[in-house]
Amino acid sequence: MPLYEYYCSSCDGVFELIRPTRDASLEQPCPACDEDAKRIISRQWSAFIFREGYARRLPDDGGYYHFGKKVKSLITGPSDGFSHPEIDRPEPPEAPSIEEIEDFEQRQEVRAKTDPELVATVIDDVVRADREIKKRMVQTKGSRVTEAAKRRALAAERALTKKNPSEP
Repeated sequence: MPLYEYYCSSCDGVFELIRPTRDASLEQPCPACDEDAKRIISRQWSAFIFREGYARRLPDDGGYYHFGKKVKSLITGPSDGFSHPEIDRPEPPEAPSIEEIEDFEQRQEVRAKTDPELVATVIDDVVRADREIKKRMVQTKGSRVTEAAKRRALAAERALTKKNPSEP
C-alpha cells in the first residue's frame, strides 16, 4: 500500500499514513489531536520513468552512461562490452606524405606504360600498398601542396583506369 502525507490545520502537524488507494482522498484523524486532517502532496518524492526497460530518474535527458561516461545511445553492434563506439572511436588514418603520393603517382605512370599482361604479375603487396595510399589520400586533408600532389596522382590513376578498365 502507498504512503500518504496528511496536514492537520488545528495542531499544524504533518503526519504519514499507509492507506489503500481508495481511502487516500478521505480525511484521516490526526494522531496528535484526533481532528480530521486533509491529504497533501508530499514535498519529498522520487520520480522514475521506464524507458527501454530501464528505470530512469526524472528529469531524463535521454542519455546513457557507459562506465561513468555519458553516451547518446546504447551499444547496438557486436562489442566486447568494455568499449563503446562513441567513447573509443578508431583513430582516423594518417595523411600520406608528399613522398608517398609521388611514389603512388610514379607507379601509376609506370603501370600505364607497361603491358597489361605484365601488370597482372605485379606483386600483391604493391597493389595493396597502392590501395591503402589511395584510401588515405581520399579520406584525409592536407596542405595546399599536398592536395595538389594528390590531385595529380589521382588524375594519373584515373587515366590508367580509363586506358585499362580491367586492372585493379
